[in-house]
Amino acid sequence: MNESKKYISPLKLNLYLHLINKANDGYHNLESLMTFCDYGDYIYIKKEKDFSFTIDGPFSKNLSKTENIILDAVKLVEKHLKFKINVHIKLTKNIPVASGMGGGSSNAATVIHCLKDLLEFSIEKNSMNSLLFSLGADVPFCFFRTTAIVRGKGEKIEFLSSEIPEFPVLLINPLIEVSTKKIFESTKLFNEKRKDCDVDFFNPDLFLEGLNKKNNDLEGVAERICPIIKKITSFLKAETNSKLVRMTGSGATCFGLFDNISDLNQADILINSMFKEIWTKKTKIINKI
Repeated sequence: MNESKKYISPLKLNLYLHLINKANDGYHNLESLMTFCDYGDYIYIKKEKDFSFTIDGPFSKNLSKTENIILDAVKLVEKHLKFKINVHIKLTKNIPVASGMGGGSSNAATVIHCLKDLLEFSIEKNSMNSLLFSLGADVPFCFFRTTAIVRGKGEKIEFLSSEIPEFPVLLINPLIEVSTKKIFESTKLFNEKRKDCDVDFFNPDLFLEGLNKKNNDLEGVAERICPIIKKITSFLKAETNSKLVRMTGSGATCFGLFDNISDLNQADILINSMFKEIWTKKTKIINKI
């Protein structure tokens, strides 16, 4: 029986994000500690006589079935393998679109994993890296599915020598899409001389202390474009037992890290009583998918 295989397409978190400079080609060089949460979209795949692609889920409404990064990923793999891929792919969209959680990048990376498992092909390392990066700056990180420090334009990935603490996480999105391009175009803050990632940063006992000394350089710009971001982060800091509060990526999703499930649950109740038009999710950091 030809049943679909189900894969999670995990959302990513930028625990910090520092802009270093702007390259001559217009793209930004950055440094970011990136990890995953134990939640995301789902992708279902099975072999068929022809190719087809469908989308469902709570955030499927405004997604195109003809212009989608999943289709771009399939076409690139087809071009490399030099044969037509006939499968049915279904995307169940569980996380908000344009939210700073790398949903599209994770979808593309996950589909490539799906195709590799289903069709049992391999692509030489350098070719695979080029393929992944051509799809988007976050796609290589999402493909390797492991906590890492990401540098350059997203192509330089340094995996950590030890895992980071897997804190409970509360995600909050104001249901407002934020344009990554607009955020980066509006950003003028760079940190070329700042030294990142000192040794103590990866001591589990000093992890939060190290993170709190860092920030997301895109957050201030995003707050000016989408002021509710500042309201959400200020509320999390003042009214909950959060250990770290930050925006992820280019927004508008914010998150809080907590010591325990009790504090997480209480924060979820408080934030939903304060803000009515929001999406929240209780989850946890996960180092490796």
